[in-house]
This record gives sequence, structure tokens and C-alpha cells, in this order.
Amino acid sequence: MFIFFMSLFCDPYVASCHANNGTIALEIYFREKHCGFISIKSEHVTSYISCGVKFFKGYMKREDVYFHYDRKKLKIISKKTNETRIKVKCSEEIHKKLKHELEKLNYNI
Repeated sequence: MFIFFMSLFCDPYVASCHANNGTIALEIYFREKHCGFISIKSEHVTSYISCGVKFFKGYMKREDVYFHYDRKKLKIISKKTNETRIKVKCSEEIHKKLKHELEKLNYNI
């Protein structure tokens, strides 16, 4: 019961950021357990996050979203509706690495 209650109020977090062959992979964790990923390529962003009662599976065109970082939260937001599609905790260090990798691959931030 406690884990269910905690999962309602706790956000998953980005544990790591890796780039390989034009793909940026963010590993998502919840309470020290791997629970998903966000994969960023030039043409699309795919994600699968299943942490407690929070579940999100998505495929978005890369040109239709933008990334926003504020108050230790990384958000992926729709350009069309301005709606937050994904929100996860993210350290400043990992955010800087993500930003650097996006710029290096010439993906618009």
C-alpha cells in the first residue's frame, strides 16, 4: 500500500544519458529500479515509462516537440498544444550532457 501511495506523488528520474550512432538514450528509474527509457533520434522521440502507477508509452515526431528544463525537471512538450507529454526529474549534470548531445547531433533544442 505504501509503495502505491508513494508512486502517486514521486516522479521517476533520469539516471543516465548516453549517445550512440545518432541516438540519445535516457534511462529512467523510480526508487532505484529501472523502469523505462526515452530514446531521441533526429526523426522521432520514443518512450516507455512504467513506474508504480505511472505509465507512459509514446512516439512523437521530433519536430513536434521541444525540451524544457526547470526546477530539476526535464519536460518534453508538444509544440502544437504546449502540453507536457513527459515530465521526469533530472539532475543539472545530466541535463547539461543531454543539451550537449542534442547540440552535437544538431537537433534543435
